[in-house]
Amino acid sequence: MRINRPLAFLVVLLFTAIVVIGAFGTSWNTVSELPQSPADQSNIEGIGMLIFTQYVAPFEVLSIVLLASLIGAIYLAKGEGNR
Repeated sequence: MRINRPLAFLVVLLFTAIVVIGAFGTSWNTVSELPQSPADQSNIEGIGMLIFTQYVAPFEVLSIVLLASLIGAIYLAKGEGNR
């Protein structure tokens, strides 16, 4: 399998530009006060608010890394069937 390197580089560059523009061009909402519930130690609502407000950029980067690893695992599992 031969990969067209200039096209692959262009796709990677475009993807990187979209991620950078998305990360720095978005006005992120902030939470001034999270809901506190001493009776509920899990505080699912507070964790959800933190993930989707304060930690949204690391969450998005992690999702991209996991997606790339999933695609790589599928590619490796497929093997080379054209021998």
